[in-house]
Amino acid sequence: MWIINLQAYDFPNSILKYLPFIIISTFLYSKDLEMNPVLEYGYESYSEQYHVESAAVHDFEVGFIGSYSREKMNIQAHLAYHLMDGINYQQSQFTPAQGLDFSSKDPGLGDKQRNYYVSDLQVQYGDSSSYVYINKWDKHWGPGVRSLTVSNKIPAFPHFGFKWSVTDQIQLEYFHGQLRSGIVDSSYLNYFAERKTLQTMRNIAGHRLDWHPLTKWIFSISELVIYANRSLEMAYLLPFIPFFPVQNYLNDTDNILMSADVQYFYQNNIRIYGSFIMDEWSPSYTFNKDNHNWFGWQAGIDWKDIYLQEDQFRLEYTWTDHRMYHHRFNVNDVYSWGYPVGFWAGPHAEEIYAYYSFSLGDNQIEILISNAKRGEYTDSMRIDQYSGRPSDIPVYERFGTDNSESCGDCVGTVESKHLMRLSVYRKFNQKLGMYVRYSFIDWENAGFEPENPLSDDVLPDITKHSIGFGLRYRY
Repeated sequence: MWIINLQAYDFPNSILKYLPFIIISTFLYSKDLEMNPVLEYGYESYSEQYHVESAAVHDFEVGFIGSYSREKMNIQAHLAYHLMDGINYQQSQFTPAQGLDFSSKDPGLGDKQRNYYVSDLQVQYGDSSSYVYINKWDKHWGPGVRSLTVSNKIPAFPHFGFKWSVTDQIQLEYFHGQLRSGIVDSSYLNYFAERKTLQTMRNIAGHRLDWHPLTKWIFSISELVIYANRSLEMAYLLPFIPFFPVQNYLNDTDNILMSADVQYFYQNNIRIYGSFIMDEWSPSYTFNKDNHNWFGWQAGIDWKDIYLQEDQFRLEYTWTDHRMYHHRFNVNDVYSWGYPVGFWAGPHAEEIYAYYSFSLGDNQIEILISNAKRGEYTDSMRIDQYSGRPSDIPVYERFGTDNSESCGDCVGTVESKHLMRLSVYRKFNQKLGMYVRYSFIDWENAGFEPENPLSDDVLPDITKHSIGFGLRYRY
């Protein structure tokens, strides 16, 4: 090995001083690199993302969107600063909008201002069908708009993995990443007593196999595992073996979820799909009232070019059991930053989603309808689902308390949100675009916390009529 000592060769100090700038300039003036400063502004008069009646929010973003592509290397980056003006509340969990990882009220901000930063990057090496990657980016698995397995409800998270086109009909993807558990690691309290931000390690690994045997059919199966209190489990670095037997080898302390989905292309413009996820399953109890069928399912249709050349209609129904996405040990819950990794409404929930879009001149018109609700999930429910239930304790009923005669028709607290939205998007040129929209929100028991349910007379029912608009300018 040859080691070059720059000082021994009297390398000019001026060159060393400006060497970092030379490297950066090489990238900046490269034809393969594109850097675009972006300015964005959004306004909602009564935002549906907050469970308060008056929530007029101004959202400002200043940032960069960059990309680098050369041969098999592809890099994308999103760096930005966000300022939210008009509200000083945390975002509600009961919204399909992507959750924020960390927003704060830093010194110098007004009483109704918060800010946060975006620093996302994805690096891929390979061709369009087979490549390796290391990302801090969003992820979505499944054929539906709302995913049951991995959705972009959670903030972008760091993960690495690969996609491999095994044959023309079989594709495999594997990834390993890190989530935020929200559970403070007490071993660091002596060092960071004033800022209890260091959390117990929570990791996620997953693999997914897509099989396209016929022109009109695609079948997929996948597994996820959530494990904690160790930085990297070597056993889950094996992408080609099932996680279920591996976690038994590791003393059955981790959380395994298995799922399957199917897509049927009825015609070139019509796709029918369904998804099924299983959190836990005990075959011997499958048909009992007191079962372990912690399932979720989804059915939908995607129909394009119906009346107009570029119109699209989506209809989708999603259902999750009240025991899903949780575990005997809450450190293994399928959550990050307090948001579910899968279905945006979490466990004990359901949603009917409808969407229609079409072009009218230079305008893109979108109509969205969402009817969603969710029920409670308490610590006693967590304990009850894993322990043997005594005969005098009734089986919990969905969206209810129990089915005992003394209870009658009593039900637990249920939060529901009906959202109807009309949006018009227009792109004036490659640099400037804008949108205007109207939203109607009918929200019952707003502010409901599934882990700490309150009585119906405490939680407010809110009706909102919101006007929104936004601009996006890209240099």
